[in-house]
Amino acid sequence: MKKLLLGTLALVAGIAAPAAAADMGVRPLARPAAYTNWSGCFVGGESGNLWGHSNGYSTTASSVRLTGAGIPALVAAGAPLTNGFDMTGFTGGGYGGCQVQFGVWVLGAEGSFLVNNKEGQAFYVNGPSTAFLPLAGGGTSTVPAGAYWSAKERWVATARAKLGYAIDKWLFSVSGGAAWMKIDTAESVTVFGFPAPNSSSPLIASNLQTDYRIGWTVGGAVEYALPYNWSIRTEYLYVQIPSYTTLTPGTYPTSVHLPNNISAGRLNNHILLSGLAYKFF
Repeated sequence: MKKLLLGTLALVAGIAAPAAAADMGVRPLARPAAYTNWSGCFVGGESGNLWGHSNGYSTTASSVRLTGAGIPALVAAGAPLTNGFDMTGFTGGGYGGCQVQFGVWVLGAEGSFLVNNKEGQAFYVNGPSTAFLPLAGGGTSTVPAGAYWSAKERWVATARAKLGYAIDKWLFSVSGGAAWMKIDTAESVTVFGFPAPNSSSPLIASNLQTDYRIGWTVGGAVEYALPYNWSIRTEYLYVQIPSYTTLTPGTYPTSVHLPNNISAGRLNNHILLSGLAYKFF
């Protein structure tokens, strides 16, 4: 009987104590929330799609081509060769960096290297038909039917500063910095046939040049921390490469139909990536 009475009193006390504490304005201690530390260095891999636009190609003050008689001639600067054209492709590579967390803020630096197969092309500005470029000294020079220009982005590398805002396992960040790109530029003539005076010329001719260009990039990412120091993320990057001169042989082009020393218009790139990374302590 005594044991039953003591047990009943203990049960009543256990129920009454929290209620009394609440009446007195005292709340029980809550279990602390889990905390994710984003500080450290990390490496990872990512892949995705990229798309963009080239402003097209045009002549410069140094553009030279051979006339139908085989004589080098300066082409007037600023003559459009193509309209702007779209470019698409896939990309994949790696990224890494280091960052430090101060409360909810995360500061760091990050770099990436992506291999691309992004490309696009365009016919002469007025379509795949015989056209005439203005010459610097007056007159015109024939551009044969089927002439087209193309651009292929082989890889892009970035080096960026990073600012993030952490909400436990989530990290929202923006980044910006420099970008480097390898670009292959080609100009070609396909077999369409040529009017005089080019009728005796070869039916296929082309020029190709590889350029390494520097530009800038900005972007944003959303990351989520997984167990054992792994994290996943989705990232968007915008990369811009300013216009530059390409197809620059020493004298005149190997192709008797197409100009050299031409201006490659500005390249705009939109890159959407998904990645997986491991963070070191």
